Amino acid sequence: MNPRKDLFLILGAALFLVLGAAVSMGVIPGLTPPTVPQDDQKALHIPELLAAPRGIEYPATPKALAKADPEDWRSPEENDDNWDYDLFTTIDIVWDPVQKEYFPRRKRIIPLPPFGVKLERIGHPTYPYVLRSSLPAASKKDEDRLFFIENVETKQYFEKLKLKQPLEPKSPITLISFRIDKNAKDKDGFPVTRNVLKLEDKTLTTKDKTIEIDDLGVVEFKNRVDILLVSTSEPGKSWPVSAPGDRFAYQGAQFVVKGIDLASKTVTVDKTFAPDPKKPKKTFTEVLGLPVETKPASPEKTPIKK
Repeated sequence: MNPRKDLFLILGAALFLVLGAAVSMGVIPGLTPPTVPQDDQKALHIPELLAAPRGIEYPATPKALAKADPEDWRSPEENDDNWDYDLFTTIDIVWDPVQKEYFPRRKRIIPLPPFGVKLERIGHPTYPYVLRSSLPAASKKDEDRLFFIENVETKQYFEKLKLKQPLEPKSPITLISFRIDKNAKDKDGFPVTRNVLKLEDKTLTTKDKTIEIDDLGVVEFKNRVDILLVSTSEPGKSWPVSAPGDRFAYQGAQFVVKGIDLASKTVTVDKTFAPDPKKPKKTFTEVLGLPVETKPASPEKTPIKK
């Protein structure tokens, strides 16, 4: 320890105590604290206490009194969709993948109505008449040859027809000429003999009113598409479409063809309508395919008891 340093600390502390006592006793002039007047003498020393208040007086308001029987905590209000907007209540929501929207869990979700249309037919349009067979005449002349034609759509047969004659009286279809093509190939690429009959059909929409049919199968118009959509609830209600962008209205909804896949025989269709009249319209998309043919189940055989 440093004796000199300790001595100065002790002297400093003693001097500080002496000065504090002198100030509190009023011994040192100018450092004496002012006296505080008594409550009844404050107005004599502070004249502002007797002056009138300045400013604008606030109007008196009745005091709010607590009710004797306080009401229970009110339940939160709900709108038509059961959405709860109370500050202290959480909303339990669920996602509906069909309508692609969130709903309160306690709300009963109304299922969407059926799509309303289905695919009935898709492919290239075909000419309904096909040459079934022909018989050469004894004269071996083509004009004496007999032809047998079938309408594959109506299953109607036309027998013993000759060239330069119509299918039947007042028919717009007339037999024009006949030839045999021995260098033809079938759809699998195998060589085959093709009997070709040329017809004049005034009902054709093409500029050329002639068409050739044969005995190998129906003629397909490869440059066109034949698609038929039908109603699932109204028999006989149908809409022929042929390209993306074709549209029609049905039961308050707008249907638009978005895509055509001839390989898979499917059509993609958009349906736009309002599932809820209070909300905006929504668009739902479905890929329509041909109905699957189901074969009737064979009856079970009862085992023979020996």
